[in-house]
Amino acid sequence: MRLLFVFIGMFWFGFGFSQTITGTVRENGTGLPLPFANVFVNNTTIGSATDAEGRFRISGDFSTEIEVVASFMGYITEVKAISFRKKGDVQVDFQLIINESNLSEIELKSKLDKSWNREFRRFEEVFLALPDDPYHTQIKIENPWVLEFEKVKADKGPNYLTATAELPLKIINEALGYEIDYYLQDYRVMRSGSMFYGQVFYSPTFSTDPEQMKAWEANREANYQSSLRNFNSSLLLNSSDSINFKVFRTPPKQMDRVRTNDFNEELGESIIPMSMDSIFRKPLGNGNYRIYLQDRLEIHHLDKPWRNDYYTNVYHAISWIQAPGGYYDVDKKGTLINPTQLVLSGYLSRQRMARILPLDFEPNRKFVAEQISEEVLESPAIRLNKLREKAWLTTNKPYFYPGETVWMGGKMLYQNQNVADSLSRVLYVDLVHSTGEIVQSAIFPIDQGKISGGMDLASDLSPGDYALRAYTHWNQNFGTLDQFVAPFLVMESGFQPKEEGIEGASLQGEVTVNPVVSFSDSMNYRMMDLKLDFLDEFQNPIDGEFILAITDAELVSSIQPSISLEEELNWLDKKLPVDFISPLNLAIEYGISVKGKFTADNKRRPAINPITVVRGDLEDYGQVMTDSVGIFWATGLVFKDTAQIAIGAIDDKQRSYGSVELLPLNRPKVSPNIPKFMYTKEPILEVKRELDISGDFLLLDEFVKIDVRKQEEMAEGNYGYGDPTQEVSGDILEKETMGQILGRFGFNLSTLKFRNYTYGDSTGSPLLIVDGSTLPFLEPNEFRDRLLSFEPSQLESIKVYSDMISKSVFGMAGYAGVILIETKKGFRTGPKSDKKFNSEGFQIFSIPGFTDFPEFNKNPLSDQFLKKKPTLYWEPAAQTSDGSYHTKVKVPFGVNSLRIRVEGMTVDGEAFYKSIQLDF
Repeated sequence: MRLLFVFIGMFWFGFGFSQTITGTVRENGTGLPLPFANVFVNNTTIGSATDAEGRFRISGDFSTEIEVVASFMGYITEVKAISFRKKGDVQVDFQLIINESNLSEIELKSKLDKSWNREFRRFEEVFLALPDDPYHTQIKIENPWVLEFEKVKADKGPNYLTATAELPLKIINEALGYEIDYYLQDYRVMRSGSMFYGQVFYSPTFSTDPEQMKAWEANREANYQSSLRNFNSSLLLNSSDSINFKVFRTPPKQMDRVRTNDFNEELGESIIPMSMDSIFRKPLGNGNYRIYLQDRLEIHHLDKPWRNDYYTNVYHAISWIQAPGGYYDVDKKGTLINPTQLVLSGYLSRQRMARILPLDFEPNRKFVAEQISEEVLESPAIRLNKLREKAWLTTNKPYFYPGETVWMGGKMLYQNQNVADSLSRVLYVDLVHSTGEIVQSAIFPIDQGKISGGMDLASDLSPGDYALRAYTHWNQNFGTLDQFVAPFLVMESGFQPKEEGIEGASLQGEVTVNPVVSFSDSMNYRMMDLKLDFLDEFQNPIDGEFILAITDAELVSSIQPSISLEEELNWLDKKLPVDFISPLNLAIEYGISVKGKFTADNKRRPAINPITVVRGDLEDYGQVMTDSVGIFWATGLVFKDTAQIAIGAIDDKQRSYGSVELLPLNRPKVSPNIPKFMYTKEPILEVKRELDISGDFLLLDEFVKIDVRKQEEMAEGNYGYGDPTQEVSGDILEKETMGQILGRFGFNLSTLKFRNYTYGDSTGSPLLIVDGSTLPFLEPNEFRDRLLSFEPSQLESIKVYSDMISKSVFGMAGYAGVILIETKKGFRTGPKSDKKFNSEGFQIFSIPGFTDFPEFNKNPLSDQFLKKKPTLYWEPAAQTSDGSYHTKVKVPFGVNSLRIRVEGMTVDGEAFYKSIQLDF
């Protein structure tokens, strides 16, 4: 878990009487007065400017201890702590030192340094607002060039990134209505978390528009109501309960219990309700208070509607607070005095400058937060932007010849990574000629955001400029900006691009890739033992996922890469226009999809009809509903090449009726302007040059005798289906009824749905699997009867699959979810379905599936002489372990130079591209 520590100003509460601070601001050494210097109380709106003699006077109701700040252009800011132990005025004088730094050099470097831009984007997320915070578009730094970033290698402890600013950061917060001067003192980003600290002066913004003033007031009040300060204030007021908060104690985790995401199920188990007035606190005698926490507290912000993934049936914000030392101290107004005493997570950990209020902000006690927060009722464009996705692809080499095989790899990019599992599982790829004609197409699966595919170019393909285009059915809802389009070069036989020699440079990222290589010779090839060590900017090992391509450097010219992952990540900053609206007519695909129109055979049929879709002999199946005009949409089929799909409507007597017409899936228009490579063509001197042809990479057919494993062993691996969403076993099966157990899963026997899974979809029964045998085509009543016929005490386990990933694992059959029942040994009946699919009355259609392409053979036959090829190794889903990647590569004799290309992303989200040439 990454933690954010925000060290805001300390020690603020009012006593109800006025205090005055007077003093002077002078230049250190000369003693000359500094007129118009800024003097303010840290983290407040209280401040003044010095007069011609450098004198100032500030009055207000101050805390026992405060920080007073003096600043002047060209001088180093000075901060002094002041104590008010007794009534009366306080005198404080400042001696400012001239700042001799050269700002112009900093500004020039900042504007030209690509790594600075990358670090500034990260600074905005840590300092201003999280990317998914609605406020992040309403706050900005007007003078970012004053920032300078530096990577620090610590003698002890973790290395970190720091930021400094020679001038105060000028911040405009249009959400809360403040102009802010931030004097940055410390900013650090580490693997484990982030922190920033500085002195802050707030100037309230004024507008002639009364509605704008009202909106700022409402936003300030709403942020206060859900703040830690308000929570602490409620504790100090000894509230037995609060309209803003509900508090739960979280005892240590029970070793024999698996947590669920059902709030009602967890109540009394992992969370214990407690009254706020039961939390012990005591005065410290200096105007501050100590609050004691023995356990971690879970805080529900009752007045803050918010999306959360922690509970499926809770719709407000949730936070957790924990005091590692057993307590934390606050002032009379609830302000946390020492931020290191408290660890925040959940909603409260989202606080950045966009939401921090000045300490002298006085809430309106009569304010009542609206039931529907403006943060939830975002503009349509902001909501839609979070649902966007885009593909990025790269190939095994930068150019090709007619008849060659193209191997592709890539990843999906998401505007909101939290919804990635709910988005597309199908990618469409087109090879587009410069004339706009689509000459070849393919369909590839998207597996947990990763893409791997291949395409055999036609042998009669005309050489020239092409483009590789990739899109999903879903992202067409958002226009051409979300399509991936990259130049694709097909060379004329006998020619090659002139070597540019630019791939050796690092195009992006501070990641270092160090190859460790050794060779051993055999009769037919040389074996290269390759280890790649990945190091971050501090020379520490770092993990990541990447694409690895190894080519013969003498056969493949080095030219400008197509589109790097770094370049494509710029798409994340390209938000939808504020007036963007889309009806989202094009649905998300979880597998191969079928769209059609059903026409009833007589007018007495209902307007909405169930459509049954079956692949082969019940290899996959499902049922969907038409809309009122007969249109239906079925998705989730998983197969390669072409399959025979039976589609029809079945009545209560299992008789087919009506007719079905398939409708084409939407395909985006081709842009008339496709990107092109800039290159110079030169003849190849060799008489013959080998090509990358998939036929030469055929895998050796291996006939392996597989012993039939015992059913118990198969059950341990969930029959190859992967980890379930939830499961129960042991005492629960002995003590509870089937109805109670299904309640644990959030399964409704009436609707046959798991909570909000497939919410809004018209689906049939979940797939039932008993002891590894599937029971297909169960009607709702038959499904209920079968399920309730099992006595839980005679079962080994019940497991359910009810998340988005399950749709891609089980196909259409598991679209409504899956219940997998394992009976105890001796009670196993191994039920087999007595139903065989009868296609009579169904219409049969040939539907294209995922493109079947030859996988790159990374392990050619050992007993055959290995011929030279342009591409020697291709791995589209490489992954490091402890910062290293290890593999073995068979290299043909006669290869004198290799080019190793790696491109991917670290666990910290940093894109990198490296090209390494090995000559031997």
